[in-house]
Amino acid sequence: MRPVKNPKARTIPKSFRIDESAFVAVEQEALAQKVSANTLVNQILIQYSEFDRFAKKINTVNTSSFVFRGILSAADVDKVIQVAKIAGSSIPQAFVTAKSGKMDLESLLDHIRTLAAYAHMYEYSENWSQQGHVATLMHDFGLNWSIFLVHYITSMFEQIGISPKLEMSDRSVIFTLPGK
Repeated sequence: MRPVKNPKARTIPKSFRIDESAFVAVEQEALAQKVSANTLVNQILIQYSEFDRFAKKINTVNTSSFVFRGILSAADVDKVIQVAKIAGSSIPQAFVTAKSGKMDLESLLDHIRTLAAYAHMYEYSENWSQQGHVATLMHDFGLNWSIFLVHYITSMFEQIGISPKLEMSDRSVIFTLPGK
């Protein structure tokens, strides 16, 4: 788990009563990850506050990457595109307005970052160039996933009147947004 927000955010002391088996699991996982139980619990709470509570509202499904990759590889490309366009024109809007109360460029970029950090849909990197804001989504799910992402992102940004420049391969999607 990786927090999306500023890791130097202010912390507050709180105490909670938790189930003993949950506490044991947290201590074991913290030891395995070589972090404190406090750090792990904070990461879990950040994931809940930034992603899980909103993902639950849109009925997300967790599955293994093996199953996901297999389903994608068996899917008809036209159906992948159709689903991506429908999903891109509705899911981000529901997610970002529930989270931030508005749908604008920054909230959509936050949504893309959140999907990388918490849904593990791709690895995300971004930078600024003379052409504008360049974001790269790297994955190991094959060409159909890249096709899905291209149409999802296109439909998502169409909702706010932006048309990103897109490039793709079987392992990545690169989109460029004009500079501000």
